[in-house]
Amino acid sequence: MSVLTDYFAAGSDGVAATAVDFVDSQPRLLDRTAEDVAAGKTLYQVSPDEATRPRVEIAQSGTLVVQCKGVDPTSLARLEEILTGRSYDDVNADPRQAALIAPAEEDVDGCMVLSVTDTLRDALASLKPAAQPQVARQWASTEFAATAADSLTMFLAALTDLAQRAVADNKRLYCYVVF
Repeated sequence: MSVLTDYFAAGSDGVAATAVDFVDSQPRLLDRTAEDVAAGKTLYQVSPDEATRPRVEIAQSGTLVVQCKGVDPTSLARLEEILTGRSYDDVNADPRQAALIAPAEEDVDGCMVLSVTDTLRDALASLKPAAQPQVARQWASTEFAATAADSLTMFLAALTDLAQRAVADNKRLYCYVVF
């Protein structure tokens, strides 16, 4: 069984939490329109069946979503270590490193929203496109198979764009995980 992840930006933990819950009978934050689902509408689609190859979509709420398989928020600790020079232990000690946002711990049943550190968001926002392949190779060698470097480069490009938008809009990054 693979873990599916949707990375997105939100203005607060409370807003991010609506990715798992309906609020006042409104669609969840990351829900897509029925028309988009039926049409398979995406901004781009490389190969959704291949791990780490991202799909970028716009949710019904207007939220940009980077979807992928195999890159869960806990694996972002190594990426943050590579980008920032913070030690892996320091990154994991950060209270926002893969912290449970929703639902409550006792209610986790198949999906949850986890936080991404602001330090990683900021590092990604400043990551230059020319540096992405090298970072992806280094990350692949520590966290994935070396053959994942090309897929990780595409994921980094999409996540970098998301981080840049989040910084510009004063938002934080989150990950919706389905398992």
